[in-house]
Amino acid sequence: MEQELLIGNESHVNYGTEHLLSLSVAQDALAPYSLSSGGPSTLPLELMDRPTEDEGEDTGNHGNEGLPPPADQLPQGEHNDSIPLQMDWSSLSISEHVAREALVQYTANKCCYRIAPAKHMVVQSLTPLNTFRYRLQTFTETRETFLISELYDGGFVDSSDVAPAPAPWAMLVDAPPLFTDCEMHIPVPHTYSVQDCPNCQGHGKNRCHSCNGSGKRRCTACSGTGWQDTSNQSCLFCSGSGKRRCSNCHGYGWWQCIRCYGKGLLLYHSELTITWKNNIAEYVVEKNSGFPIYHLQEAAGKEIFSDENQVVYPIVNFPEPTIDRGSESCIAQHQMQLASNSHILRQKQTIELIPLTKVEYEWRGKVYSFYVFGNENKVYAEDYPAKCCCSVM
Repeated sequence: MEQELLIGNESHVNYGTEHLLSLSVAQDALAPYSLSSGGPSTLPLELMDRPTEDEGEDTGNHGNEGLPPPADQLPQGEHNDSIPLQMDWSSLSISEHVAREALVQYTANKCCYRIAPAKHMVVQSLTPLNTFRYRLQTFTETRETFLISELYDGGFVDSSDVAPAPAPWAMLVDAPPLFTDCEMHIPVPHTYSVQDCPNCQGHGKNRCHSCNGSGKRRCTACSGTGWQDTSNQSCLFCSGSGKRRCSNCHGYGWWQCIRCYGKGLLLYHSELTITWKNNIAEYVVEKNSGFPIYHLQEAAGKEIFSDENQVVYPIVNFPEPTIDRGSESCIAQHQMQLASNSHILRQKQTIELIPLTKVEYEWRGKVYSFYVFGNENKVYAEDYPAKCCCSVM
């Protein structure tokens, strides 16, 4: 059976606190889970997706979802119930040397920034503002069917008379690696049928619109009169008829149908499109430090907690309380957005500690500041004192 497989790495992230659900909405969405207060744990078996009794053969409708893969195909694993111990993460800070080198590197990559302030600034304070990022990855599978046509040159037709067509979720395929975006196209067996081409209604040809099927058009040399303007003689181009052979259809009055190549028939079948997608939701603890939180999308942090299973429970009793709230909102958001039209195969939640330090310094009698963030020591310096007006932030 022919299969077309497309793999990609793109993910869609709802970043920042403004995308989180309200507490009441999140609790309503997660009400069926009956969350315990003891930390992450496995969902009860009765809450797992199960096939309905009336799902069977393909009825020809598009987008047949709802029948989950067999249980033996679902990945198995155990929840990580260990929450990191309380510690003073906010005290972790970079050194003055690291901060200066980060700013020097930052300005060196800016064509209109002068490097002097970065090299000769007087550092006054280093304030650690380290924060946490919660990330939820939900790996889903969606199945839809579409009607596809192709040329028909005769021969065997694998129709429903041969055998009943399988339901979309009844077709077994090899899934890609977990949390990898992928798309697969598979022709559905026993769905083939021969039908008239809709472009030509089965005739194999279409009327030429230029001549309306007559094969002739008005002579442009004599404007259809059949006579020359300068003499009382018949037009040499149309021999006095006022019409010439249509150049578009070469006088035939019709075109061969480009869809069926003149056959008048097409072979139709259903094609199953399977889409695996790694959906990502994130929450970052806002410190109200003046640092634009969206810049943390570019930064890597240190993973301090990881939990993976078919479904995950919200975090509880984390040392930073808003992480509990963020995880509950992200899980509820994915449940609302994805569970209705996709099958959730696997979820993974992680917590990262993202280094963030505010550096205040003096340059020529004035105080400025910049931020160093991420494991890569990236820099955000909105008020850098030595940049030309042509610079682009």
